[in-house]
Amino acid sequence: MRTATARPDVSASGARPAAAVRPATAGLASCHRRQLLSLALPLLLPAAPRLAGAAGPLEALGLGGGGGGDAPQVRIVSQPSVCQGRVRFQDFVILRYKGLRADGTPFDSRYAENPLVYELGSFYLPGVDAALNGACAGTKLKLSWASSPRLPRADDAALLPAGEPITLEAEVVSIKYSLFGEKMRDPTSSWFFAREPLTLTSAYDARGHPNRNRVPSVKKDNPFSIAPGEQSIISNPSNLLTPLFSQGNFDLSKGEP
Repeated sequence: MRTATARPDVSASGARPAAAVRPATAGLASCHRRQLLSLALPLLLPAAPRLAGAAGPLEALGLGGGGGGDAPQVRIVSQPSVCQGRVRFQDFVILRYKGLRADGTPFDSRYAENPLVYELGSFYLPGVDAALNGACAGTKLKLSWASSPRLPRADDAALLPAGEPITLEAEVVSIKYSLFGEKMRDPTSSWFFAREPLTLTSAYDARGHPNRNRVPSVKKDNPFSIAPGEQSIISNPSNLLTPLFSQGNFDLSKGEP
């Protein structure tokens, strides 16, 4: 005959002891932790590489996306385990790269050692900007074209004729966020920015290469932030702070009206 054994966590009356009852708040806290983790992980982990030829945000904006035969095959060689920053539209990328022909001879090695600084959307070779968009700082990529795209400048096309297989080995060294502010302040500054656009035949230049076809833009949600020519509740049309008291109504030397 089987004898029933009492469960240690259930009393004779069938009720659980108070210590065995899980508080309802513990389940809510656990749920909140899972929700926070699901929101934080996509920001910390590198994004999965986009399939070659797939349209991205830069292509939608008409910025450097190869499209059709100009789009390269993109292979992620390595990427950091934790993403410290992603390349986005209007960012100035610090990029080390080398362009190679099918036989291994370089067609562009200007920035193989000392990196290039340029605004995303202004690279001379179609498809590069789209491949870098969303990449984490520290990512190494290999871009391959079965048939090199036709370059718009005649001197570039003479150096790299369309139709030959090429590869581009690139490393996103970092992102220079400060140059966005400098472009907002003075896009013609020759101290921060190269005078000539980035092309295959342009001379090496350590300064930033801006995308001169795009005006810098920023979304503002602060009513106190003003740009030249704008008005706000604390500014006047000349963009000077409005005096709290006029000289005729308040004598600052005496401290009284």
